[in-house]
Amino acid sequence: MMPASRSLPVAAATLLTLTGVLLGSCSSPSPTTNETAPAAGVTPAPSPQFPFGGKVDSLDGIAGHPFGQPLSAFPKMRLLPPTPGRLTRTYEYEGTEGWFGKHHKQVRTQFYYFLNGKFCRFMALGDPTVLRPEATYLFGPGQAEGKYRLFWEGNRARATYSEEASGMGMEGQLDVLSKTLEAEQAAQAQAKLKAENAQ
Repeated sequence: MMPASRSLPVAAATLLTLTGVLLGSCSSPSPTTNETAPAAGVTPAPSPQFPFGGKVDSLDGIAGHPFGQPLSAFPKMRLLPPTPGRLTRTYEYEGTEGWFGKHHKQVRTQFYYFLNGKFCRFMALGDPTVLRPEATYLFGPGQAEGKYRLFWEGNRARATYSEEASGMGMEGQLDVLSKTLEAEQAAQAQAKLKAENAQ
């Protein structure tokens, strides 16, 4: 039988060896592990520079309509006259269903913007007592800028909510846009300007 004074160092050495092996296997990821891909059905956590962007990135559009969706997926739309110099086409929703269907009397105006036939921006105007709670329900509390402005900044999408005096009361405005398509629009506008200057 081994003396007690010799068995303690042996047991301690064995314990340290096993701990090192276990910790090493836990802390070093396999080279084939893809750390950037989230598990199916899991919303990626917002990066530190975008702490209020998780939900706006998760939706990447509005409920039922992700950014990039074609115009054909949007019923009951009326094309508005084009704005000179603007690359997007603007449509006004004329139905009573959709995102604000149950509140269509309070959220009267809904604009959908398309770049090269792809959905890139949404804007709603209406009663702030309805619009603001709907926005915070969808995107979370957001980052406040004063009493009448909230924003949600994600990696792929951005949303802003603001209120302004209108007539005898206040009007709310919610904007949601695709940062990817915003960058594409800026590149197209730059290319167009360069082509015009070259003539």
